[in-house]
Amino acid sequence: MELHQLRYVTAVVDAGTFTAGAQTVRVSQSGVSTQIAKLERELGVTLFDRTSRRVSLTAEGRTLLPVIRQALTGIDAVTDTANAIRGVMTGSLRVGAVTGLTWDPLVDALAVMHDSHPGIDVRLIEGLSDDLMRAVRDGGLDVAVAGWAGDAPADLLTRVIVEDALCAVLAPDHPWASSTTLDTAHLLTADLISLPVGTGARAALDAAAARIGMTATPRWEVTTPAQVSLLARRGIGVGALSENTAAGFDGIVAVPLADAAARSSLGVVSRRDPSAAAQAFRSLLRL
Repeated sequence: MELHQLRYVTAVVDAGTFTAGAQTVRVSQSGVSTQIAKLERELGVTLFDRTSRRVSLTAEGRTLLPVIRQALTGIDAVTDTANAIRGVMTGSLRVGAVTGLTWDPLVDALAVMHDSHPGIDVRLIEGLSDDLMRAVRDGGLDVAVAGWAGDAPADLLTRVIVEDALCAVLAPDHPWASSTTLDTAHLLTADLISLPVGTGARAALDAAAARIGMTATPRWEVTTPAQVSLLARRGIGVGALSENTAAGFDGIVAVPLADAAARSSLGVVSRRDPSAAAQAFRSLLRL
């Protein structure tokens, strides 16, 4: 078993295909395939299901992946420690952020890492909060800005940026626009505009619905808060967003929900044993 074989496995998993994974590690596709096949023969298990256009892990591969990532993290920690002794920082930093996030401290920190630490390969990946936190747990990401409802994930190192109440987002001429509060049940009977499952705001909405024995069934399910705002502004439905997010859009009215427990949090998450690069990045975020 060789170190580069383990790196090729994670590259293919993260990129989704052997070709894209090979490009990531700057090795030919045939070279990556050959080395992974050698590793599979040595381990006596098949790691990848190669029958589809997009490769996927087998059950054995899913079991081994966290161990492979843990081994690579350990090797990287040796390098990080040696570099720290020499006053040099190298390696990689994979940062995740919820799709459509506009938070200046994140962009500022990315710029500083890029300019001040040229030895670090810095990458940014956008996605749904649940997927980002899963990638942090699996080792695919070092740090992520993600949302959740209820308690913060106990297995991760977290710092809340903002905790926010859920609100209904309406066109100014909507009959409910003059309301001081809105019951969750009324919101759920509307043509609901919502972010997808896996986002903090949607988790808060689903939890609020569950508390009154109902289910949120959006008519319009979109990927960004801006799209929620655009649809609500045209009066074709009622959106559900966090209050701070809704405040960033013009041409809509935000009405608080009567359920005070309908809240979500946006925060920075990382593993409890962050790499030197992840620690440096968190410090730039003043965490």
